[in-house]
Amino acid sequence: MVPFLVLAQQCAPTVAPQTMAAIVQVESGFNPYAIGVVGGRLVRQPVSLDEAITTAQSLEAKGWNFSLGIAQVNRYNLPKYGSTYAQAFDPCKNLKMGSKILEDCYRRAIVKMPGQEQGALRAAFSCYYAGNFTGGFKTKPGSPSYVQKVVASADVTTKPIAVVPMIRKTPDVAAAVAAPVKKRQPADRNSVLVDLHPSSQSMPATGVANAPVRLKTEQPATADAPLGKDNTDGVVVF
Repeated sequence: MVPFLVLAQQCAPTVAPQTMAAIVQVESGFNPYAIGVVGGRLVRQPVSLDEAITTAQSLEAKGWNFSLGIAQVNRYNLPKYGSTYAQAFDPCKNLKMGSKILEDCYRRAIVKMPGQEQGALRAAFSCYYAGNFTGGFKTKPGSPSYVQKVVASADVTTKPIAVVPMIRKTPDVAAAVAAPVKKRQPADRNSVLVDLHPSSQSMPATGVANAPVRLKTEQPATADAPLGKDNTDGVVVF
């Protein structure tokens, strides 16, 4: 076990650890086996590495678009980083891929918004989620936008040196978050421990541990699979 912020510093050194933690909290709730299906929803999440790999392979065979792992990297980004499904469920490797995606988004955003570090960072969150600089700002009835969720999940206790900066809750942004998001526990990300070798650990017994992982939705999305992260409805985390 290793504290998440330590893991983030080791595996995603170009992104402020608190920024990466905020994204991971929103994306997966720190679940290394999380799978979010675009246009669908798993009945439950996998509870082991083998089950996660089998589920991902089954979804791919049926034509589904999905994101996976602790940072919810989209399946179509895996070839770019030479990653297999097994590697994508490794917390460190998944964080590394996620940080590279976020870093690329941020570099492109800051070019469009020179001198606006925090504005560019929020645009980068949108890019990470939706593949563009606008989709992540869209709200749904009774729910804040993806960008607002990430900002609301941010810790601002330290100021690490990183290529992608730490989130700062400026007054204008605080006012924009009309529906505050309740943080998942534990709130102190220094206390969040990530198992670097989850497959070697026995999983706790649950009422659904032996039930097959399947989709609630039977028909896959017909739209071309986006490279972004627009899969909030499909993410089920525990």
